[in-house]
Amino acid sequence: MKKAAFTLSLLLFSAAFGAMSVNLAKANPAPLFSFPTTPVLTPPTIIVTSPVHNKICNTTVELSLTIVKPETWFGIDVGSHLDGSPINQAFVNISSVYYVVDNGERQNIAVHDITSLWDTTPTLTLNLSTTLPLSVGAHRVKVGLEADSYFVVSFTYNLSEALSSVKLYAESVPVNFIVASELEIQLSSFPILPVAVFIVAVVVAGAVLLVHYRKRRKKKNASI
Repeated sequence: MKKAAFTLSLLLFSAAFGAMSVNLAKANPAPLFSFPTTPVLTPPTIIVTSPVHNKICNTTVELSLTIVKPETWFGIDVGSHLDGSPINQAFVNISSVYYVVDNGERQNIAVHDITSLWDTTPTLTLNLSTTLPLSVGAHRVKVGLEADSYFVVSFTYNLSEALSSVKLYAESVPVNFIVASELEIQLSSFPILPVAVFIVAVVVAGAVLLVHYRKRRKKKNASI
């Protein structure tokens, strides 16, 4: 969707928003009435579910995330179709999702958010994933997004209405994790503490037996 503002004529009830199609014939007669007059800037919540913070991963890391949209991004039940079904509107469209590893270059994740501003099914969450082939060692990943927030601008000189948009940005909390080889992962899962306790117990038992043996030997020598 292009960043430039675009004009919607109330006489024609049609508009073009780049790749976004709008079928106003099914919408209410005044599709802009429920749109805000200032941009909605409430950020979404980006939750990285994989990798897990401060955990060890293998060399093929799955980056999984959930984007939770605020309800302020939508106009719910703002009108109805001829059959009585509700009309819902979306004021914000996510245009780009990306991630950055170790302060490197931005890498985009394919995303398709909404297809219509005027007649849409509100989806409050987006689940995305991609693979991160990384080298062994410590890493840090952060996810971000860009969205277009649409709002109404009034022009009194010709009694028309138009939509304009501003960019909305959001980022996740950085996730620190360690990539290890299969051998390192196996060694890290080895029960070190129980084994250490067992070794200590064996050493102590051996020392006790040795002391006991020496005492018995001294007594035996003394009796001769």
